[in-house]
Amino acid sequence: MSVSDIPEDNIISEINMTPLVDISLVLVIIFMVIAPFFSHLLKQITLPTASTASLNDQNSIKISVFEDGTLAVNTTVVKENEMGGAILAEIGRVRSPWLIMRADGKVRHGRVMEIVRLAKKSGVERVAFAVTPKIEGGAQ
Repeated sequence: MSVSDIPEDNIISEINMTPLVDISLVLVIIFMVIAPFFSHLLKQITLPTASTASLNDQNSIKISVFEDGTLAVNTTVVKENEMGGAILAEIGRVRSPWLIMRADGKVRHGRVMEIVRLAKKSGVERVAFAVTPKIEGGAQ
């Protein structure tokens, strides 16, 4: 069949999608195989270790944030809207207090920082975060 035998009305002007789909699927498979290697690299973070210093409990206000969202100032459970007043009452009792922030490990960082900001608005100037003490020469 020669070129002149093909009628001009039957010109095929479509793009053949098969190679495009084949290449796309191969790329998806390659990325699926490679992706776990990159996520493994992102998860390896070495956190700094901290030694703890003791604070005078007489000069401190302890705020506890529990996993379920319950808040406590020293040993008194308070609602969030009552926290400012409870902190002010403790500041009246203690001169230049430290705020010792005790938060469950599952509490969001943003939530902890909201509470620290609220405490600073109430007049707390110095903040410390309670941690599990580092065990010398061994695992934590």
